[in-house]
Amino acid sequence: MKTLEELRARQSEITDELRALNDEIGDADPTAEQQARWDSLDTEEKDLRETRIPAAERAARVSDSRARWQSTRFSNKPGAFDALNNPAAGRQELVDSLIRANEHRDIEGDNQAHFERLIKRHSGDTAWAANLLARSRDEYQSGFAKILMGRAELLTAEERTAMSVGSNTNGGYLLPTHLDPTIILTNSGSSNAIRQISRVVTLTQGTTWNGVTSAGVTASWDGELAEVSDDTPTFGRPAIGTNVAQAFVQATIAAFDDIDNLASDVMMMFADARDRLEGAAHATGTGASNQPKGIVTALDASTSVEITSTTAATIGEVDIHALYRGVPVRWRGRSSWLLNPLYNLAIKRLGTAVSSAFSGDLTQPVTDRILGRPVVESDDMPTTQTTTQLDNEIVFGDFSNYCIVDKPGGMSVEYIPHLFNTANNLPDGRRGWYAYWRTGADATNISAFRLLQDKTSA
Repeated sequence: MKTLEELRARQSEITDELRALNDEIGDADPTAEQQARWDSLDTEEKDLRETRIPAAERAARVSDSRARWQSTRFSNKPGAFDALNNPAAGRQELVDSLIRANEHRDIEGDNQAHFERLIKRHSGDTAWAANLLARSRDEYQSGFAKILMGRAELLTAEERTAMSVGSNTNGGYLLPTHLDPTIILTNSGSSNAIRQISRVVTLTQGTTWNGVTSAGVTASWDGELAEVSDDTPTFGRPAIGTNVAQAFVQATIAAFDDIDNLASDVMMMFADARDRLEGAAHATGTGASNQPKGIVTALDASTSVEITSTTAATIGEVDIHALYRGVPVRWRGRSSWLLNPLYNLAIKRLGTAVSSAFSGDLTQPVTDRILGRPVVESDDMPTTQTTTQLDNEIVFGDFSNYCIVDKPGGMSVEYIPHLFNTANNLPDGRRGWYAYWRTGADATNISAFRLLQDKTSA
């Protein structure tokens, strides 16, 4: 049986192999050999992830057992936070330390997997990884709680040292790693569903992320000694700016004294507020007025990716097939359905006819796959069918072509010890928390999507 360290090492190797294979495939369709290799690595990675949790529990039991039978133990195994004291710590050491530092947190399986994928994806940014590791320390969590309750004078020396890495130039404090909604997904009822399936990048410098897109190279069949054509592709330069989002919560001094865990509850509410605000923006954000551009807004701007339903105010099987066929094959295999639960139920009703029994009856949950591709529900997706205009309904496409840009560190929170009344500008016994973060979003390649619109009856 492999040790926990061997399991972690193999997971890291698989991640590197998958990244290299993805770069090799690029925008082209994978060959049969490449697809088989990808599927094999993906299956092995899932098996390792399922094996590692029991292995970690077993290692903890062995450690506890040995502690009862010997009073002195010697080990040269580095601690989870030793990398912070090693200026030469590489990306793999920081990734391993981050995973170990957060294994004891109350993080659900899907969230743990998302956390590990995210830190591995951005492991090249060692400063970012080191900051996450520092914010994973228990001293940072306890110090953060004291500061949010206005008890900075009670900070221990260890807490002051830990908090120094999480303060920004504006005086705010970044959330502890396991509470940061940028790093850890919130509960399964989160409305921020689009973030979970989209490409997420971290912008470390400047205020605008600049990418590169291309339709790819078009090859040709030519005769012997025939001059080859110039197949240089046209490159696009999508630019996504970051937008400021903020929230403020106030409470009386009496509430600070009387309500247990007030600061923790407020942090949870901030995380929920971020989810709801971003969830709506990623679906239908205007891209103007300091908002990210939603996927529906981006697609609605181009008739080349719009498909009109066959019948007004009705979603039919033929419309689902048209959406599926409309996405080019190079993106279809990685595509997902994005729709409001209302339309998912409408599609479920299509299965009532014997000739269309491809979805379940009322005793079964709504489908999580349509034509073999995953279904993602979002209450922020449109539901209107006016029949007087082309109303947007369902998106199908490869969401790696919808990019969400975050500034490093995620959400920052500042504690305001006294608020002043607007009458005479004197304190009135209130305190508050000010939370803010910067993010942006837009589609980088609309050709990878199709948008179903309701036909007008006019």
